[in-house]
Amino acid sequence: MRKHRVLALLASSAMALSLLSGCGNADSAAEAPADEVTSAAEDTTDAGTAATEEAAGADTDAADEGDAAAQAIADRKAEAEKNGEYEKIVVSFFDWTGAPAGIDRVNAALSAHTEETLGVDVELQIIDSAAYADNMKLMLSSGEQVDLFSTCSIGYPTAIMNGYALSMDEDDLFDTYGKGIQEKIRKDYIDACRVSGVLYGTPPIKDYAIQTCAVCIGQEYLDGIGYDASALETDENGYPIATWDEINDIFAKLHEKYPDKYVYSMQDNMLTQGSSVDNIGGDYYGVLLDSANSLKVEDAYSSDVFREWCERTYDWNQKGYLSKDALTDDTGASARIKSGAYMAMMACSKPGYKTQISGECGRDMAVFDVGESFMSSASVSSFPWCINQNTEDPVAAMQVLDAMYTDPVVSNLMCWGEEGKEYKVNDDETITFADGVDANNSEYYPNVLWLMPNPYVAHVWQGDPLDIGDQIATFNNNAVTKSKALGFTWDNTDYAAEFTALQNAYDQYGKQVSYGFVEPEKGIADLEAALKAAGLDEYMAAKQEALDAWAKENGIQ
Repeated sequence: MRKHRVLALLASSAMALSLLSGCGNADSAAEAPADEVTSAAEDTTDAGTAATEEAAGADTDAADEGDAAAQAIADRKAEAEKNGEYEKIVVSFFDWTGAPAGIDRVNAALSAHTEETLGVDVELQIIDSAAYADNMKLMLSSGEQVDLFSTCSIGYPTAIMNGYALSMDEDDLFDTYGKGIQEKIRKDYIDACRVSGVLYGTPPIKDYAIQTCAVCIGQEYLDGIGYDASALETDENGYPIATWDEINDIFAKLHEKYPDKYVYSMQDNMLTQGSSVDNIGGDYYGVLLDSANSLKVEDAYSSDVFREWCERTYDWNQKGYLSKDALTDDTGASARIKSGAYMAMMACSKPGYKTQISGECGRDMAVFDVGESFMSSASVSSFPWCINQNTEDPVAAMQVLDAMYTDPVVSNLMCWGEEGKEYKVNDDETITFADGVDANNSEYYPNVLWLMPNPYVAHVWQGDPLDIGDQIATFNNNAVTKSKALGFTWDNTDYAAEFTALQNAYDQYGKQVSYGFVEPEKGIADLEAALKAAGLDEYMAAKQEALDAWAKENGIQ
């Protein structure tokens, strides 16, 4: 790793960072125990002098770190002035339709800003969600330039296991150049992304809790069947609370009214978004079925939860609600609805979700609450942002990542594009589409706020309250069900062969039964046999052993 040495003390002004409520630094002085404050005040003169000297040393260390960050930027600017071009940092993530038409224009605006603030050009590389995992694995393994990347769809454990992700602890990279991230995200949330004690990624600031089983249906289709949800009770987010019987009744009426459309946009998310099953260790080959009360690792695919979902989708498929191409169509669920060929999908809701999903689907969507709020063990570490192991300049990459969490200009360009081109600012400080622009013709509208590093330092979209960030933090803190294993991560490197075998078994049998193309009893039996032959019991035993050790270390019963 290239290190930047401090050559001179540089005067610089620090940007004031407002902390997201609930996501600030957990080690603030305000949270120090009262007896520690009292004992400090009663120290003897000698002890007080020693404490003062220690504090002065800490201040010096902090100043040195600040100088190192400033010097790194100065060095890059000097290099650019000499060479006539700036170093480039490539940032990769996905959206639902691939690279937007305005990506070059947005990248130019972004680089114009980061050349001044960081001494680098920044290129956003946006890939269609259907191709992202395969494309990124190829690029990361072949040496093509990718400096920062979202692990969503790739998988955080996979990124670590395959050697794609750089240790942010190496040469104090995170501590020295990631100060802004540390002020934005609680320490326990950052530590939840550590694997075997090593930090390989930082979590996006988002809804770590989820409202499971959010069934989203185009409002125009509900209007078409004369359905009025106003008679239903609403949850704390204002969404109507429904049962599966009520959803099934709506689906039947939609199918009858619109026989030329598919009712449900199917995707492989029934356990992830449709249940409170905790996929400890980042996969479903050994889970916690009752995570709020038990640390017993169990088989998800022999559970009642999985069976009930398979029976539900099988029924939907028999009735013609699903596309016959569902097994092979990798298009995002919301993109299918946006196309006009599908009417409903399932997701996870949260405060402000109606605005988000309506934007993704290109039409007003009704959101029904059919589940419960849940925070899993991997809710924070599901898809952190990582630095490529092979990046040429880890310091520059770390400083760009830090800016993605803290710099409003960077975040706004990533999330929304350019003011006056993609959006305009309303009188109430929210934003909406620029004149003549909508979700269908916008040249930059990724609409994946939930995977952006920190969308809450950017503008708030019209329809959401200005304090949406605070509401999300409260939602996280008040989750009905929180896993006892919250923060547990498992390095499955020693079981990579078993994991691959299990994944192959699931790919062969799992999707067919979970998508409703095979009768549940037979499909589950075939899947279970394949998983057992692939080493499921041994894999689960290893996961249980690691979880037990983690629980003992952290005093969790």
